[in-house]
Amino acid sequence: MTQPLSDQVGQAANLVGLLLALVTLFTSEQARRLADERTREGGARHSRLTSIRYASVGLGAVTVTSLGLLGPLVFDVVKAIGGDDWQPVLGVFALVYLLLVALLCWQVTLAFRSK
Repeated sequence: MTQPLSDQVGQAANLVGLLLALVTLFTSEQARRLADERTREGGARHSRLTSIRYASVGLGAVTVTSLGLLGPLVFDVVKAIGGDDWQPVLGVFALVYLLLVALLCWQVTLAFRSK
């Protein structure tokens, strides 16, 4: 028997929220490290920039994997818009998915800026 969409989203919500918080925290740290290196007296150290780039790529890989795994559920949420079974939690889930997309864009930007 298939679970209702709101139950599926509810089960995924806690993990997605934790994932978003942790990956954002680690990405923010990479952004801070990059800013520190860019303003460092004597110029940025190549080894630090490489470290930031690899960390950003790794975080991006986690985000891409998450987006891929959550994709089918988000597709079902989008199909449910305006339906009788629509609940606010579905909209919040879709917004969190969009935040993951924005986070991926930030990670890609950090990776390119650390060259």
